[in-house]
Parts: sequence; C-alpha cells; structure tokens
Amino acid sequence: MMTKTLFFIFIIFIIVLQIVDARKTNNKFDILQIDNPNKEEFEKVLNNRSPAISTNVSMNFFDLQKMIPKNYYTLQKKDRETLDKNLKEHFKYYIHPLSVKHNFEINVEEEKSSNKITKSTEARLLICQLIGLKKILLFSPQQEKYLYLKRSGKNSKLNFFEDDLLQFPLISKTKYVEILLYPGQMLYIPRGWFYTYINEDESLSIKVTSETLFSLF
Repeated sequence: MMTKTLFFIFIIFIIVLQIVDARKTNNKFDILQIDNPNKEEFEKVLNNRSPAISTNVSMNFFDLQKMIPKNYYTLQKKDRETLDKNLKEHFKYYIHPLSVKHNFEINVEEEKSSNKITKSTEARLLICQLIGLKKILLFSPQQEKYLYLKRSGKNSKLNFFEDDLLQFPLISKTKYVEILLYPGQMLYIPRGWFYTYINEDESLSIKVTSETLFSLF
C-alpha cells in the first residue's frame, strides 16, 4: 500500500514539475540563431525559452519563391492540396515532441498588411516565411503592462504600425527587438512573449502551433 502511495505521489510530482516547466518564461532579449538544425539541435536551442531564428528550413520549397503569393489561391485544387499536404508534413518535424494538439496555418498577406500586438500562449509558436519579407517586433513578458491589452490578455487594442502611438503613451516605455524574417527563415516565439508584424512585401508564410498536455493546464 505504501509503495502505491509513494508511486502516486511521485507521478503527481512529475506532472507538477512538467506544468511548471511549461509555464517558464525568459525575459532576455537574446535572439538565438541556428542553420537548418536537426531535431536534437532544434530542441536544445528552444529549451532556452529565448526567441530563435532557424535558417534554411524550407529548402524543399525553394521554387515557391518564384510564385506570386496571391497565386496560391489560383492553383488547381489538386496542386494546392498537394502543396498544403507537403508543407504540413515538412513542418510537422518542428512541432513540440510532447504535442497532443497542433495546427498549421498557411497565410497569404498583402504588402504593408499588419496585425495587432498578440501574445504567444501556445507551448510552441513558429512562423516560417516562405515568400516576401516580414518585419516582426517582439516584446518580452515584462512589457505586458505597456501594451494596452484587452480583457482577454491575449491581444492589444493598438496596431503598432497603423495607429497614432501618441494616443497610447505607455507604448513609448516598451523595450522590444525588431527582426527581419526572410524567405527560408523560421522564428520561434516563446510562450508569454508578445509579437506584431508588418509585411514589407506580399507574403506567404506558415504558422505552426503545438500544445502539450501540460501547457494546456
């Protein structure tokens, strides 16, 4: 009986440790970079909980760069389904190893289009640029009080690139890092960090998110 109790306590202890680990954040503005990493290298770098750029991760799709992004929607149904399947299969390699839920989102966006400041809430959030140039601003968790978040705490009321920032004076107190994401580069945004971006060109990118059992808690 004692053995079973100790085993149960041990399991609970491990689960708690995993949940605590899943919720760890890093406020350092260290941008790590790795070139076409294998799985072990990739996981080791991401374990630092710092933003990280992986380069040359989409070499299998080099021909995509010859395509105008909006032509993605004019592809023959069969060709588009094949492309989607190949992209998802390729980037599945980079999802969290303990993933119980993941999602792939292929985004075609116009030149100068942008988004409001958003919080990364998943165990892993990756953005890979396939066509065009994307400028991304990253804010650490410590900057949250300056970002004019809505009640949900995930999205900001302001668009950094479009709104009159004089109407949001606290934003001037923020510290952030600016990243230019080129075709073939993939950015890891740690859980708890905030990001916003503007597309300098017409853009085709893929967003990959994954959740673990522990991050869902």
